[in-house]
Amino acid sequence: MIDKQKDFDALIAKVFKTKDGKKVLDFLEERYDKAPVCVAGQTEGQGYYREGQNSMIRMIKMAIIRQEKGEYIGDYDE
Repeated sequence: MIDKQKDFDALIAKVFKTKDGKKVLDFLEERYDKAPVCVAGQTEGQGYYREGQNSMIRMIKMAIIRQEKGEYIGDYDE
């Protein structure tokens, strides 16, 4: 349901749009999102794990963008 997504996005934005929240998000981006997903010698599973970390950061950033723009399409609970 869209209302649940809006509530979640509002909470994420409330946390990560503060001065300290921005610092945390910047750290997470530097540490995980900007690092290689796979390096030589890693197993396939490690690459999937790293992509999951990156996906969480993208989810946070998209929640903030949706909350700022108020753009919700479809049913997010499917």
